[in-house]
Amino acid sequence: MAHSVGSTTSKVEYIEVSSLGGSSAESSAEGLTAATGAGQVDSLDPEEQRLLNRYCRKVDLRILLYAVILCILNQSDRGSIGVAKVVGLESDLGMANNDFNIATTLFTVGYLSLEMFSNFILKRVGASRLLPTLGILWGVVCTLQGVIRTRTQLFVMRVLLGMAECGFTTGILLILSFFYPKSRLTARVGLFYLSSPLANVLSGPLASALSQIHHPTVKRWQWVFILEGAITVVVALLGYVILQDHPEKCSFLSSSEKQFIVKYKKREGTLGGSQHLSMADTKRALFDWQLWCMTFATLATCAAASSVSVFAPEVINDLGFSPAQSQALSALPSACGAVAILLAGPTVRLCRSHWLAASLALATALTGSAIMTITLNVPARIFGLCLLGAGGFSGLGISPGWNITANTQTVAASAVASALTVFMGSSSGFISSNVFLNWDAPRFVIGHTVNIGLTALGIVACLVTRISMGRRNKQLDRQMPEYDDGFRFVY
Repeated sequence: MAHSVGSTTSKVEYIEVSSLGGSSAESSAEGLTAATGAGQVDSLDPEEQRLLNRYCRKVDLRILLYAVILCILNQSDRGSIGVAKVVGLESDLGMANNDFNIATTLFTVGYLSLEMFSNFILKRVGASRLLPTLGILWGVVCTLQGVIRTRTQLFVMRVLLGMAECGFTTGILLILSFFYPKSRLTARVGLFYLSSPLANVLSGPLASALSQIHHPTVKRWQWVFILEGAITVVVALLGYVILQDHPEKCSFLSSSEKQFIVKYKKREGTLGGSQHLSMADTKRALFDWQLWCMTFATLATCAAASSVSVFAPEVINDLGFSPAQSQALSALPSACGAVAILLAGPTVRLCRSHWLAASLALATALTGSAIMTITLNVPARIFGLCLLGAGGFSGLGISPGWNITANTQTVAASAVASALTVFMGSSSGFISSNVFLNWDAPRFVIGHTVNIGLTALGIVACLVTRISMGRRNKQLDRQMPEYDDGFRFVY
């Protein structure tokens, strides 16, 4: 049986979904009485509620805030190649045909090379040491992209950049599951993924400003890589002080807060930070087809979001705008995506389910791609690009959190779910990097048609997951009471 979370009754299940959807529900008593892992977490008294709120605020202001800032830099560093292309990268390096697509694909090759194993390394080394080290490594590689002279050197740098970033996102998702109770986890994962559209909003104007630096020997696109990489290295160094491995040994928590959260997470069955990583549980999670089906929806979502992150400047530039205008306007669909992520929680509550909310996000992205395919009207295409950004990034505020929250009974299940979520999402880079082709401009029919197909299949994956979870819940309901640990799938 696959590990799952949820409630013992339909009423409590909906309360948990509500509390996961957004910050407005998190301070309510209902959000704190959601059934969890073992089905034994009782209602908290007012003092315990205050203690839990204080604990979560501390983690928000340290772990989550730093993770969001570093992830913004992470997304900016990997996506800056799109801005560099607009300001002369291809011509200066002698790139032709689909060399740019090859470069973006090679990043994904490097990124996925160790992705599935990264959380096992993190569990052994510790997040407080591994994650800042990764930040320093990719910052250095990003900076080195500013001194390359040939396309071959760019190809090598993109592979190295992917390898350096490998393990960061999945590691953050894992330690968030260590620190937050299930009733608070999905909202925090959504806030973490808010960094992706924010990175696009901020990096567009920032890279545009950096690209205006004039130097007799350093090209404009080189400044983009050099300065963004240097900023990342400085911020990553702070991680050695800020990040913690798990709440049991967290330096910024008081003794009473540590005792409370350890007791609370033991009762809900999610105290994974200091627990042993079971290979039997790992294999069970890896071979659960339902988890693979869930994460396929994440792949479809990420394909839509990455289309905006990497190719928005190029798509807008091919509409007739100047490079500077393209860089500025490329922030618009990402801004729509940021707003959509903030609305993801209310959408889950309105739909009373994760699968339906995720399906609506994918349908929005599908509509945007369809508009981009059928018309060359500039206002309509910008509107379609905004829908693509809103749908893609809204899905990032729903699907990954759903994946992680539904697989937190053991540390192995959390590790596999977070790794597979990022692996499937990152695999979309193979697709989006090779379907937006120079010769297909300005309509990019191939790229948008592929997005339409993926988002449609993603909706089907959400529906299949919902049906499977319902059937598994019925099987669990028929268990003898003495064998029923109270876990149910939340969909």
